[in-house]
Amino acid sequence: MYYSVIYQSKSQSHFAPMDIELMLMKAKRKNKRLKITGCIVYADNKFIQLIQGPKDAIIDLYKEIKADKRHFKVTTLLEQSTEQKIWSDWSMAMLDFSGNVKQVMNSRILLESYLENVTPKEKESDSYKVFRASVNDLLNASEQHV
Repeated sequence: MYYSVIYQSKSQSHFAPMDIELMLMKAKRKNKRLKITGCIVYADNKFIQLIQGPKDAIIDLYKEIKADKRHFKVTTLLEQSTEQKIWSDWSMAMLDFSGNVKQVMNSRILLESYLENVTPKEKESDSYKVFRASVNDLLNASEQHV
């Protein structure tokens, strides 16, 4: 049994792409050690992240995430036990939709491949459905601001 958390937050205005890269590198090392997987999407100065793994590790990590001063308005979209992880073979994926048109298109292609490369059972999970819908809402709202 695993535990899933999906949240949305708003980044501080001084948060730069380089900060995101550094955050991701640290997260990948830590998550691998703790058997945590997930995906984070960044667009329009907002994050949506899915984290999954052992319950105690996820609860501790989520406390750290909520206390992190690089973002605010942390809103829990889903928090529950799950039978399996959606992406069990990676520590953390990052998709940045804040770059130029080519970068955004590449991120969109990667996102679609990640979301389609799951089993039919995983696609039926609440974690998958909430993550996909939340990311779609974020990206649609982001595109309207362009």
